[in-house]
This record gives sequence, C-alpha cells and structure tokens, in this order.
Amino acid sequence: MENQIAPEITGYAEKIIKSVIGERVQIKSFRWSREALLNKVYCIDTNEGSYILKIERDKIFPSTRKGQIENEVEGSRLYKQAGILCPSVIKYDLTGREIGVRYILTECLSDDWPVISRIDQMDVATRTEVKRQATEICVRILTITNTHFGSLSPSGSLGRHKTWDECYRAWFNLLIRDGVSYGLFTDQELDVLYAAAEMPLTYSGNPVPVFSTEDMGWHNFIWGNAGGEPDALYSFDFGNARYIPPYRNEYLSKNIEAMGRPPWDIPEFQNMDKGYNMLLLDYFEGLLRSDMKKLTEDTSRKQVMAFVEKCRAVIQSN
Repeated sequence: MENQIAPEITGYAEKIIKSVIGERVQIKSFRWSREALLNKVYCIDTNEGSYILKIERDKIFPSTRKGQIENEVEGSRLYKQAGILCPSVIKYDLTGREIGVRYILTECLSDDWPVISRIDQMDVATRTEVKRQATEICVRILTITNTHFGSLSPSGSLGRHKTWDECYRAWFNLLIRDGVSYGLFTDQELDVLYAAAEMPLTYSGNPVPVFSTEDMGWHNFIWGNAGGEPDALYSFDFGNARYIPPYRNEYLSKNIEAMGRPPWDIPEFQNMDKGYNMLLLDYFEGLLRSDMKKLTEDTSRKQVMAFVEKCRAVIQSN
C-alpha cells in the first residue's frame, strides 16, 4: 500500500530532524501528508514543532520533470523574493549523499491540507478572501522574470534558452526520447513527431520568460498560518517549475475561477496558445505521465494515436 511508510523512511526523518534541532528532539508522529506523483511527502510532528519532509522518488518520468528538489529550493526563494507566501525551507540535500535520498524539509503550517479539500467548508467571506489572494499571487508571479526560457537551475533537463522557439524544440525532443525509451511510437509515428517538433512557431513579439509552477491549482494552496500569524494563502509545490511565455499567468490573474482546470479544456487558453504550441507539450507530458503498463492497452493506444494526429495538425497548419 502506498500509505504504508517503510522503516528506512522513518530513519531518514529522524536523522534530518536531529541534524536540525539536536538529539533532544522527540518525534511524536510521522505520517503521509499528501500524494505526490514524483515525490513522497510526509508530516513530522515533534515536541519542538511540525515539519514537512519531501523526498524525491528514485525514478522521475518524464525527463522534463527531473530536478524536483532544486526547483523546490529555487522556487521558494523566488516566491519569497516576490512577496508571495510559501512555507520556509529549513534544510535540503541535492546530492543524496547525506542520508541516501534527495530531500527538502520545510515548516509545517497550521493546516497541511490543500485548499481544494477545504474550500467547500469555508464561509463566504473566507472563500472570497482566498480567491482575492490567489489573484494577487498570479499578478505577483508575473514579476518573476528571467533572460532565458526553460529550467530554473543550470543543470535542469530542459536547459536554458534565449528564445521560446529553442526551448520548445528542446522540450519536444526530450519528450520524444522518453517516448522512444518506452516504445510508444511506431517508426511512422516518430516521423510525424520529429517533423512537428521542427515546425516554426508563429507567435508574435518577444515574450519575456516568466516563472511558472506548471501546476497552479487549488490543490497547491494552503489556507493557514505559520507561528500564529493571521491565516493567509500559502503556495507550495515548485517541483515542476520552469520559465515559460507569460500568457498562462496573465490569463489566471484575470480568470481565477479557471484555477486547476486542465488548460486544454479552456477555450481562452487555446486561443492564447496559438503560435506557442505549449498545449501540445502539455498533452505530450500528460500522455507520458500515464501508467506505462496501461499504455499497451487498446484505449491507451488510442491516446497515442490522438496525440500523433495533433502533431499532424501542427504540420498541416504550416
């Protein structure tokens, strides 16, 4: 069972907590905090306070999602610099040599359940304030810019690119390699994918690279407080963050009700995406994130074929 905690994980937690607080600390409870596709997330309750421990899984797939802990550390730094609330980072290890795994330890807020599981229980005034603060966060994110598209860290799998065109092709081809490693595509289908990856993009202007968590939704907000301060909206989960064109955050800053909906289901997103083709990358990553065993079934083969047809449409539109 996924919610059963292996003994070695408890040992990791104890070592980390004692390295931070000292030998005097006593762990009162250690439990799953929330599900995460690429990480294992736990809440550690001690006699000195509570903490969130996120441990990176051994296998990260697709490859575009590698560097989870680096992104958590840098994403937290960037958010705090922009005046956006997020749990404070207490300790982390990017090497895996300290205790055998890559991890990040953060403070635990007064509530460790995301807004999506609480919002229906909130009164009207609180829900209104949550949405107001979420809108403000989306506006503040637009101030987190850079000179490159792609990975947050220099060692990131996407690399760093001066233009969105370069980033798009690197991103697309990395996903193709992932698909090839699982034998998802026929040779004929691969020809279509490689051709689609090389098609010129048709967006206008020179978009400024903007920070994006790439997973902005009510499931990644917590309404709570740290240290007894008034309740406020906190953001978390920067593992998939990268620098992308700004239109997504621009849209969310004006249409907060769309928060958490798949972008390919929103007509306005589809219109804004024209020329950028980010939704094609979204669809591709979603396909690869599916259970690889299920992709051998007839229904999943249809999903692969549907993606190939989307690629054909990109080729035909040029």
